[in-house]
Amino acid sequence: MDERTCPCGSGKLYDECCGRYIEGKAHAPTAEALMRSRYTAYVRGDLDYLEATDMHEIDREATKAWMQSVRFTKLEVLKTYRGKAMDKKGRVEFKAYYLEEGEERVHHELSDFEKYKGRWYYSGGLAAT
Repeated sequence: MDERTCPCGSGKLYDECCGRYIEGKAHAPTAEALMRSRYTAYVRGDLDYLEATDMHEIDREATKAWMQSVRFTKLEVLKTYRGKAMDKKGRVEFKAYYLEEGEERVHHELSDFEKYKGRWYYSGGLAAT
């Protein structure tokens, strides 16, 4: 994979995909686009973007420490429920693969998103099995 390819797995270049959202050139138009860009922010260690797109306060130190202790390897979007441009709420089921202490791990989540004043925000998530 080209190093300029977006980590979210879309196959697009970073600047044409999640980069434009993370760098503030545009807002994610759907819940899935926001989820993908948040994954990319985790990969890149961008705490400011994670904080700006979360409806709740984040623990910056704990999040930073965790991001530095893992290496993300792949994102797999399993299903999207609503969350289109005209919706107010959406849910995205995904698996994020990463290496931690040399072991491959998987974070499987049902993430909830809400649109507030025309922008999508992460509003919470449930670990899935």
